[in-house]
Amino acid sequence: MDRSDNVMERMNISTALLLLTGTFPLVKALRANWTTTLRQPLLWALLAWVAWIGVAWSRVFRPEMEETLEAYGALCLTGCAGIAVLGARRPGAAAWNFVVVGLLAVLLLPILNGLGELRLETAQELFLAVMLVVPVLNYLPTRLAPSILLAAAGCAWEMIRLMGWAMSMPTVGLLFLAAAPWTAWATLANRGQIGTEFDRLWLAYRDRFGFFWGQRMREQFNRAAYHAGLPVELHWRGLHPIPDCPAPDSAALLTLLRAVLKRFGPEEDDTSPERREPII
Repeated sequence: MDRSDNVMERMNISTALLLLTGTFPLVKALRANWTTTLRQPLLWALLAWVAWIGVAWSRVFRPEMEETLEAYGALCLTGCAGIAVLGARRPGAAAWNFVVVGLLAVLLLPILNGLGELRLETAQELFLAVMLVVPVLNYLPTRLAPSILLAAAGCAWEMIRLMGWAMSMPTVGLLFLAAAPWTAWATLANRGQIGTEFDRLWLAYRDRFGFFWGQRMREQFNRAAYHAGLPVELHWRGLHPIPDCPAPDSAALLTLLRAVLKRFGPEEDDTSPERREPII
């Protein structure tokens, strides 16, 4: 084994270990959101992460072989985790998993058709790419943007390798992926106590569920506030009072926001303070 092979082996081992440590922020996020509708998406994300760890260690123990099936499976599960967020609302959060499983079955057809070998057609590559783009667009307007861009870069690199366009530097994509959960954890853990309690609750929800649900719930809150005669408007970055109007009761605003978001948070019989506003 020459020097370049030793360097590559060390890089593969380091990358695999970094991916292994990324399990910690994911498990922490799952624990914090266990009673919310993000439980299913985070379980999908954890399953995808285990698949990526398998890809990394296969490159350590079998460097001479291409881990095509493992990488493709990890990409499919990553896309499923992003799609799972789109159905994370009660009622129907658990039932949405059947849709995700159906999408996964469609994605695995190239393996079944190839009798254990991956045979991708252009339409199937495009379908997988669209599934991976959905979570990027969903979280790009949130504070998780740096993390989602790292994950997107990692998946894009693995997609390029999967299609045979770049066979060198196999650890690049996995390094991007390894940095993603730690970046998300650092971003949300350091948000501090800036702003009002209302804004902290809104931003925490917006960052966890992304643009798709955040925009819909923002519009729903504004309609409810209008009908309730509350002179405020919820913008993407927080609450804004309507000029030349008396300041509304902050407790009433907070109660209204909790009512709007109740389909996403803990079950009604779980109202302990530590479960009321989960934090990653």
